Amino acid sequence: MNYFELFGLPIAFKADIHQLRNAFMNIQRASHPDKFVQGTEAEQEMALEQSAIANKGFSLLNNAEKILPYVLEISGHIQADEKYNLAPDFLMEMMELNEAWMDAESDETKQTILKQINTLKDDIFSPIKAHLEADSIIHIPQEAMLQIKDYYYKKKYLDRILEDFHH
Repeated sequence: MNYFELFGLPIAFKADIHQLRNAFMNIQRASHPDKFVQGTEAEQEMALEQSAIANKGFSLLNNAEKILPYVLEISGHIQADEKYNLAPDFLMEMMELNEAWMDAESDETKQTILKQINTLKDDIFSPIKAHLEADSIIHIPQEAMLQIKDYYYKKKYLDRILEDFHH
């Protein structure tokens, strides 16, 4: 069972927070370990496990950064620790931006490079925005799911570059 099934939600790149919170509270009320203080050890263990699963699921589905790879994984579009090959032209552009950052001698130049990266992030987000905001992935075509996968890996790369720049 995936977390969407646990909470009775459609699989989507964003969870309806109101529905998620209600489902989470219902699960917590039904399985909170405090309700099983008088129960058997097995019942207490099961309640603790259910509560932990609900907490983990709520945390994941409530996190925009974590829900994207989770949906891609449960839909079979990525595997854990997958080695995804980004397009050579994208990698070349990243290398050029890295070099420009290392050669930058002023804060103004660095700000220009940061703006270029943020513009690039916006450019790769725009074509898939509607799919990421859909209520379910059920009607998203396979081609779009592959675009979303590519977006995920490019965004991950860009985020890592930005993090390196800020250190």
